[in-house]
Amino acid sequence: MTGRLSRLLLGLVRDPAAVGARIRLDLRLRRLRTRSRFASRPVTGDGAVVVNLTSYGHRIDTVFYSIESIAAGTVRPRRLILWLADPAVLADPPRTLTRLRSRGLELMYCPDYGPHKKQFAYASTAPSPTLPLVAADDDVLYPRRWLSDLLVRHVRHPDDVHAHRTHRIEFDGSRLAPYERWSAGTGTQASFRTFCTGVSGILYPPALISALAAEGDGFVRLAPWADDVWVHSVMVRHGFRGRQVAERQAEYPAIPGTQRGTLYGRNVRDGGNDAQIHACFGVGELLRMREDDAGADLGTAAGASAADVAASEPLAARGEPGGHVR
Repeated sequence: MTGRLSRLLLGLVRDPAAVGARIRLDLRLRRLRTRSRFASRPVTGDGAVVVNLTSYGHRIDTVFYSIESIAAGTVRPRRLILWLADPAVLADPPRTLTRLRSRGLELMYCPDYGPHKKQFAYASTAPSPTLPLVAADDDVLYPRRWLSDLLVRHVRHPDDVHAHRTHRIEFDGSRLAPYERWSAGTGTQASFRTFCTGVSGILYPPALISALAAEGDGFVRLAPWADDVWVHSVMVRHGFRGRQVAERQAEYPAIPGTQRGTLYGRNVRDGGNDAQIHACFGVGELLRMREDDAGADLGTAAGASAADVAASEPLAARGEPGGHVR
């Protein structure tokens, strides 16, 4: 105890803001653990939205924190689904998930689509969706207004995709700049160049869910570890723009112990995002993004005509070689 107190005092001297943040995080985790053990309030409500998560490996033991933080929000979703690819976990889930299931959480099986379980698992089983879908991550804690803020923006702009955290897609002339040079999202204007990142939550309108289902599992070949990249390519192809909820990116606290084995090293540090981006974005998508600077309309909108969609589809996706940027 003396050693721990000494470390705390030393941390307060060196970086009081970081220590304060850690104390607040510890207190919140304790509240969520108490809620998980004793709460009986349903995790679902009357919010006109479906919320999806997925989890795997060691994170299955901590995903309840994310779910409880969502359930503690000012708005609770109509459905709250956790997709799992491990039949053994579904047959014998941790007590935290068993208790959540008794309060309305749906534990559902799907093939191991990796990070795409957050979108495609639902899209492939919802032939005529009427509610928007929000994809959440399993390793962060969400604030109370997280879902309500997404829904407010959806009501105002029902044809756009809304995210709390985005990047702006940058170009070097006619070519995409490397992912590491894409700038942090600022402002709330819709654009094909607004790239929504899933860590802080993304809302997809029902028509985009149908488009993802229609595109099928091409992501297995083109972007197996980059669900945001694949979804953005589908967005651009089908005429959906992205918007950031607020002027600046939202960053939420990570659940301790969840960051080992993440996709950051594979996709960002080792350049995996760039390879998958070049595989997904064809000539039509690049043109549509490049000419949509600051949200300028190219005469396309959500629900674009079949001819427009076909014209913007990557050539390789239509069986024509050499259609992708190299």
